Formats: sequence, structure tokens, C-alpha cells
Amino acid sequence: MNFINLKQSKGNYFKDTDGNVILDLNCPLPLGYNHDALINARDSALYDRFLQGTVDVSSVPPQDYADMLGDDVMPVAPTGLNQVHLADGSSTTANEIALSTAIMQFAMANKKENYADLSVLGFSKSSHGCSVATLSCSDAQANVGSVPTYDWPVVDMPDLELPYAQNERANVAEEERCLEQTRKTIQERRASGKDVAAMIVEPISGLEMRSATPSFFKSLRRLAKDEGIPFIVDETKSGMG
Repeated sequence: MNFINLKQSKGNYFKDTDGNVILDLNCPLPLGYNHDALINARDSALYDRFLQGTVDVSSVPPQDYADMLGDDVMPVAPTGLNQVHLADGSSTTANEIALSTAIMQFAMANKKENYADLSVLGFSKSSHGCSVATLSCSDAQANVGSVPTYDWPVVDMPDLELPYAQNERANVAEEERCLEQTRKTIQERRASGKDVAAMIVEPISGLEMRSATPSFFKSLRRLAKDEGIPFIVDETKSGMG
């Protein structure tokens, strides 16, 4: 195993100490290695305030932080979404907050008093975090420590054949099968009194880097909306584009 030369790494690629340039499909940095925007910011006041050290802006925000969110974040927010929720930066915590918010919203909208009867629906090959809740809606393979989890449903993520054009008919049928399985699972859980209160999916799965077509995710979103279920997109693996 070689070490990474961080100074010579750039964007989606890192260079090891032997000079090999490697595509990093699991880069932990939102902008990649040595992004020009961050390099050029080193002489700015923002670098000293936010980038040089760790600042927990959710607990101790600077006086102009609300203005910064309004000016820099909200212009690129999806249509109809006018709120920003700050977490501590970890994917597990972000997903925990999303799950909790979704479950509470579903419970209030449907006058459900016992949250223990509610569940979150996840997909195979997913990995949403290392907490009990996030592991409960992840693939069983993600639970390497055999942590006890909730009785939450996990349905199939489409297993598409590539190249797509040569297997289009089979792939369309595979996505429709997974959509029907999702629909049936939601109905069965509702009939048993254990409603699906949220749905979470990864555009690129945490295990095997599996994905589906835009049509599948749009259909999934419509299904969730028709069933009155909050729809959560965990984009950890697709943050690098």
C-alpha cells in the first residue's frame, strides 16, 4: 500500500508516492483535491474564518452567517425548498436528521402516535451510515459489526445490464420489477399497521456503486408522493458528480 501525495493530487484524482495517478471514486472532499477555489481563497478572510480550522457554525455561527446562506446557498436550492438544516458534516448524522424529520412529518400528517410502528424503506446495496437507524435501511452487507437493527424493509435496487442500449428491454423490465416490489412492500406494511414513513435511496449505491436510470428515480419519487411518503436522496457517493 502506497501513501497519497496530497500536494500533487487534483480534483477526482490522487497521486501516490510512486507517481501513479488514480481515479478516486470515493473522494471525501466535496470539491475534490486542491480545488482552485480553495487555493485562491487562502489569502481571503473567509479562509481564516472557516477553512483554516474547524468551525461548528451550527452551534456558534458568526453574525453574518444567515446572510451568507441566503446569498450563496438559497439561490441554488431546489424549487419550493426555502430552508437549510445544518448538521455536523458526517453522512450518518445528516441521514439521521433526514430520517427523523421525515418520520415526524409523516406521523403528524397521518396522526400516528406510536413512532415504533413506523419504518423507513431502503434499497439493496445501499449504505447510509453506521448508526442503528441508518443501518436499518441499508443493505445487510453494510452492517459489518452485526449491530442490532430495526425491522425495516429493504427492497431491490435495479441490477442493470451494460451496455444499456443493447439491454434496454431487459433493463426497463428490471426497473419496473423493482418499482412494483416497492409499491407492494409499502401496501403490505400499511396493511400490517407498520407504515412506511419515509423512503431513502442513493443515486449511486454505497455498495457495488450500482445505479439506475433517471426514469426509475423519477418514478420512485412519484410513487412516494402518491403514497404521501417523504422521499430522501442520499447523495454521498454522487457528490463528486
